[in-house]
Amino acid sequence: MSHRIRLGPPWELETPEGGRERHLRRFGRPRTLDATERVILTADLPEGSEVFLNGEPIELGTDLAARLLPRNELAIATPAGTVPANVALEIHAVTS
Repeated sequence: MSHRIRLGPPWELETPEGGRERHLRRFGRPRTLDATERVILTADLPEGSEVFLNGEPIELGTDLAARLLPRNELAIATPAGTVPANVALEIHAVTS
């Protein structure tokens, strides 16, 4: 069994120097998450995007359950003028 938690919009937008944009979204750790579940970040991202969870780089499709804090910040750096889409946390039960 799995379920999906959509993240954004709205995104906070930062435009640091260098022609990139940072899209920020804060969220809490899912309350019902337990040790038998995985949390996978999924998204449709423009080519050349980078993803950070609480300041640390991450890759889409990896289990984030152990890295989630009570409050979290997701940052997605994209080329200027592009936006992330369909960003979500997918919660999956670990099967044996």
